[in-house]
Amino acid sequence: MTMSVAWREETTQIGEVLRQSEKVLILEHEKPDGDSIGAGLGLALGMLFLGKNAILLSQDPHPSTYDFLPGRHLHIVVSDMKSEYGPFDAVVFLDCADRARAGAAVEFAKGDIVINIDHHVTNSMFGDINLVDPGASSTSELVFYLLKTMQVPITRNIAICLYTGIISDTGAFRYENTTSRTFAVASHLVDAGADPSRIANQLYECRTASFLLLLGKALQTLSLHHDGKVASVEITREMIRDAGSSFQETDGIVDYPRSIEGVEVALCFKERPDGIGVDVSFRSKCRVDVSKIAEALGGGGHPRAAGATITGSMEEAKDKVFSLLSKEQI
Repeated sequence: MTMSVAWREETTQIGEVLRQSEKVLILEHEKPDGDSIGAGLGLALGMLFLGKNAILLSQDPHPSTYDFLPGRHLHIVVSDMKSEYGPFDAVVFLDCADRARAGAAVEFAKGDIVINIDHHVTNSMFGDINLVDPGASSTSELVFYLLKTMQVPITRNIAICLYTGIISDTGAFRYENTTSRTFAVASHLVDAGADPSRIANQLYECRTASFLLLLGKALQTLSLHHDGKVASVEITREMIRDAGSSFQETDGIVDYPRSIEGVEVALCFKERPDGIGVDVSFRSKCRVDVSKIAEALGGGGHPRAAGATITGSMEEAKDKVFSLLSKEQI
């Protein structure tokens, strides 16, 4: 496969570091999503192929949606982390715009070299080596090129993980971050054994009854703003409890208000289970860069998909978000 990328020097440097390392710690961001998980498991499996001692660590557990992915035994959460696992020769942050994005897992990020692999435009370039490309569809796409540079064979298991990461962050190739390079990588992964139909079925057609009950409750809160160009929904802890659901199942609900005709910006306000604030998911279609709004609130993300956590009540969170939105040309 032709390597038409601008960061071959970075992939070469990272490859050399990882080949010389015996113990590698790979960090996902808090509340890991499909791209973070797919990239993490794909890279961990690649390190395992090279005979490395690799651990994939995250603050929060993986949602059950991703239980079908290979390599799950390489993943642990911080509560299961033991001191004897370290020290590490290299620490790799995946899909993290800054160190803090790893949450509680960042306290274990002690290694000789810190590697930062990400595709967020808000990335702070905090690594000793930074492989950051906002033009990439996903971090999984970058990990694919890294493994190719390292001449690690893309096995069927690695292909399944990376393909899952790519379709998760591109909305099954619907979002504008999908490029011809994305399709080229996806084609290679399918040739290597990733089954598009099976993976899509696992991600989009295996919903629990509790998710649908929660979705119904959330849609009852649907409201339109800015002459129908902004749509929002709310999810409270009580709604999650009454649906027999979990906070993890709130992921993806923001896509429903986004799908409304004429809506440019979609919002999902979610009371955190710890009671310390409200998580806000932002989505936009064409014009509004929601990463800037999220960043102003202490969060971050992509121009079309971002998030932030706001301390305070649901009403306080809504006031802050809508105050910022009122300054946008929507």
